[in-house]
Amino acid sequence: MRQRRLLKLLPYLAVALLTLVMAGAPAAAKIEIEPTRVMVVDVGGVLRDSVAATGIRKQMESIRASYQSKIPAQEKALINEEKALGQQRSILAPEVFQKKAVEFRRRVEETQKKVQGQRRELDQIYKKAMTEVRNTLINVIAEMAKEAQARVVLDKRQVLMVENNVDFSAEALTRLNKALPQVKVTAAAAQK
Repeated sequence: MRQRRLLKLLPYLAVALLTLVMAGAPAAAKIEIEPTRVMVVDVGGVLRDSVAATGIRKQMESIRASYQSKIPAQEKALINEEKALGQQRSILAPEVFQKKAVEFRRRVEETQKKVQGQRRELDQIYKKAMTEVRNTLINVIAEMAKEAQARVVLDKRQVLMVENNVDFSAEALTRLNKALPQVKVTAAAAQK
């Protein structure tokens, strides 16, 4: 019974609420909203295309090649050792053979760990170098935003559509290339 009364009153309540909202609309229209200046920068594109990042990638390829050039020799030595161990199986006493097999597996595991360590080191070296580029880019963008009096800076990946007059990617790339033309990448293990 109560529900029926409420359902009958619902249209009247909706009209009353709409009247209140409409009465308040002119007051809201008087509020002036200051336009917000927005900048959009393709951070990923700028990082990818920057002179410093290109140089980092070339240096990393050289370091990676240096690491990988040593791997085939290590693999060949392990393969030869495995063949020799296989040939000795019938000659050696079982416990001696077992001891040599355990030692061989230990060397294989050490080699695998060394290669994995080198991969981790390469990743860390790359991340460190790219962090320097990213931090410089952030400083460049902050400076550009201040100059343009932009209140909001968005990454282009987060924007569906953008007009050319708010896309500052090309200017950011030019300034980044000027501010950080190169990053020296070094790997201590590469010299070993």
